[in-house]
Amino acid sequence: MHVEVVSASDASVRFVLSGVNVAFANALRRIMIAEVPCMAIEEVVILNNTSPIFDEILANRLSLIPLKTDLERFNLPEECDCGGVGCPKCQVTFVLDVEAKEGPKVVYSGDLVSSDPEVVPVSDKIPIAKLASNQRILLEAYARLGIGKRGAKWQPVSACAYKYMPRIEVNRDKCIKCGDCIDACPKGVLGIDEDGYPYLKDFLNCSLCKACVEACEVEAIKLNPDDTSFIFYVESTGALPAPKIVEVAAEVLAKKCSDLVEKLSKGEGS
Repeated sequence: MHVEVVSASDASVRFVLSGVNVAFANALRRIMIAEVPCMAIEEVVILNNTSPIFDEILANRLSLIPLKTDLERFNLPEECDCGGVGCPKCQVTFVLDVEAKEGPKVVYSGDLVSSDPEVVPVSDKIPIAKLASNQRILLEAYARLGIGKRGAKWQPVSACAYKYMPRIEVNRDKCIKCGDCIDACPKGVLGIDEDGYPYLKDFLNCSLCKACVEACEVEAIKLNPDDTSFIFYVESTGALPAPKIVEVAAEVLAKKCSDLVEKLSKGEGS
């Protein structure tokens, strides 16, 4: 197995994973979506709500606000020493107290006051509700770690996908260097090498549409997916840095494999 990072930032990461099969690649993708923990508001106590937003809708909106997460400082509630009752190691409290005293007012995520300055909304400009004059929202909300398989609010990624690595073959004995294949490519991923033959200059943007193959009248080009190499694109919600999501997902997958090997060696489940 080989990993080549093409680009990386806190917001997104693009990398090429090679030397594996599609089952492994898909397992990694699914774990990034459903089994990498992050913080989200799970419980809301409404103390006063005279806004036009129903309590249930308000609670749902709060739960979908991405929160910055430090996995080193917090435990999953079911793994915490407190037994999931709620303590500083597994829970963060937010207070929202906003009143429109001087005309209409928009309530934003930045109005949430956290008990932990490190666990805050990824943006303070996410709208929650619009208040008319003299309307008020007063509530407490409790954020806890969770995983995406329990609910979408705990998914740390806004996009997580892969595609096959394209492989192009040019038969130089047949190729007449007409350039029709290059003109036919809708994404302009083909170029001309120093000998005048077409080659794949931008594998990241190739969609394997095979327009180049169809345009070649002498059938000198073959374009096929490589089912052992995959181009991944992972975009974070902001709760965790994108590279961290990939790292944690790989650790989870490795642990699953180790647990399986251990159970098979002990003959469990037979």
